[in-house]
Amino acid sequence: MTGSTTAAVPGSANTGALASFRDLLAAEWIKFWSLRSTTWTLVMSGVAILAFNGYAAYGDYANLEGFSAAARADFTRYAMSDAFTPSSFLALMLALGALGVNVVVGEYSTGLIRSTFTAVPARGAVMAAKLVVVTAVSSSYGLVVIGGSFFATQAILDRKDVGLSITDPGVAERVLASVLMAPLAPLVAMAVGVLLRHSIATISVFVVAYLLVPISLSGQTYATAVLGHLTPYRAWMRIADIEFGSQPHPWPVSGAWTVCAVWAIVAVILTVVVVKRRDH
Repeated sequence: MTGSTTAAVPGSANTGALASFRDLLAAEWIKFWSLRSTTWTLVMSGVAILAFNGYAAYGDYANLEGFSAAARADFTRYAMSDAFTPSSFLALMLALGALGVNVVVGEYSTGLIRSTFTAVPARGAVMAAKLVVVTAVSSSYGLVVIGGSFFATQAILDRKDVGLSITDPGVAERVLASVLMAPLAPLVAMAVGVLLRHSIATISVFVVAYLLVPISLSGQTYATAVLGHLTPYRAWMRIADIEFGSQPHPWPVSGAWTVCAVWAIVAVILTVVVVKRRDH
C-alpha cells in the first residue's frame, strides 16, 4: 500500500488570497459603475467645477486693472483661488460625498449587503475593496478635473501675464491639496454610511459635519478657530492659502496636512472595522 502526501506550496495561501481580493475589486468596480447616476454625477459636477473656476478667472482677468498695484504685483493668491474656488470645493465634496454614501448605504437599503456578506464572509475584505475602488475613481477624477481647472484658469489669466505655472514655488503643493480632497470626501461619507446605514441620515450628517459646521465656525475666537482647524475644509483652505489677510489664530501647514491624514485614516478604519462588529 503506497501512501502519498501533498507538499504545501510556499506562498500558495497568499496567492489565493490575492486572487480572491482581485475578484472582490472586480465585483465592486462593476457595482460602482452599474448605476447611471454615478457617471452623470461625475460629469455634471466636473462641468460645474470648471464653470465656477473659469468664471472666477475670467472675472479677475476682466477686472485686473481695478486691482491695487500691490495686488497686481503679487497675484498668486488670487490666481490660486481662481484655480479651485470655495464654491468648486463645495460642489466636489457634495458630488463625491454622495457617491461614497451610495456605495455603502445603497446595499443596505436594498438588502444586498446581506447577500454580499453571505457570499463573502470576509466583511473587512469586502469593505476594503469598496474603499480601493472609490479611492481610485475619486483620485483620478480629482486629478483630471482639478488639474484641468488649474491649467484652464491660468491660461485665461496668463493672457494678462498673471497666470501661474505648476512649477512656481508652492503651486504644486496647493494643487495637490485640492486633488487629495477628492478621495477624502467619499471616504468620510462611507464611514458615516457604515455607522448610520440610512441614506438621508448619512447625507445629512455628512453635509452638516463636513461642510456646514466648518463654514459657520468663526475664526475670531480661539475655541472656534481650533475647532475649525480640525476640519478638512479649513485644512484645505490653509494649505491652498485661500484665506486672504492675517488670521487671528494662525496654524502651520503641517498641521493642516495632519488633519487631512487623520480624517482619512479614521474613516478607513471605521469603514472596515464597524462591519465586522455589527449584525447585518
